[in-house]
Parts: sequence; C-alpha cells; structure tokens
Amino acid sequence: METLDNLEVQRSFVEAVFASDAQTIRELAAPDFKLFEGSGLPFAGVYEGAEGFLAFLGTFVDTFEIEKLEPVRHYASDDPDKLAFEFDFQAKVKATGETLETSIVELWQFRNGKVEAIRAHYFNVPGR
Repeated sequence: METLDNLEVQRSFVEAVFASDAQTIRELAAPDFKLFEGSGLPFAGVYEGAEGFLAFLGTFVDTFEIEKLEPVRHYASDDPDKLAFEFDFQAKVKATGETLETSIVELWQFRNGKVEAIRAHYFNVPGR
C-alpha cells in the first residue's frame, strides 16, 4: 500500500513540474528535500527545499530547449520509500546547439507522503 501512495506522490510531483505548478511542488516536497544533480552537468549540485528545486527548474529550462521528456517506467525496491523512475529525454543544449538524447534514471526517497530526495543519473551528459 505504501508503494502505491508513493507512486501517486511521484506522479503528482511530476505532473506539477510539467504544469509549472509551484504550489503543488511546495506541498509535496519534504521540508528538508534535496535534489542531487551529478558532476559534469551544467547545473550540477545539491538543490535544497522546494525553493531550491524551483530554482533548479529555472536553470534546467535555461540550459535546454526540451523536445521530449517522458516517463518510461518505475522500479520498486524492498523499501517502499525508495523507488526509481526512468525518463526518455531529448533536447537541444541552448549554449551549443548540440542535440542531447539520453535516459534519465531518478532515485526517489519518500517520507510520510512527501518527496524527501531525488538523485538524477543521466546516460549521456551534455557537452561531454
């Protein structure tokens, strides 16, 4: 049952991202939420709290002209508060005009019906 609840939280969070619904993002992010973006990315770093996540979204949109960002599937674990989600992503890197096609796998951590952390992993890194 917890996994289904967390899947619904993730779905609502992603829908809020696509809809630019900052209020829902704020409601679904845990107070100590953290987004981890890996080294080698133009937006690498740790983004803290809902406001940090919203700042990241601004940087992400400034970096890419997004052509496709679609959920593909999710993966369960023994711990219902830890799930993985796969996305197909295609975009142009605004700074270079380079086309980027990649898969993104995000490891999500949930706590008490909120998103506690997201760690994003890109198959191809832009500009590398």
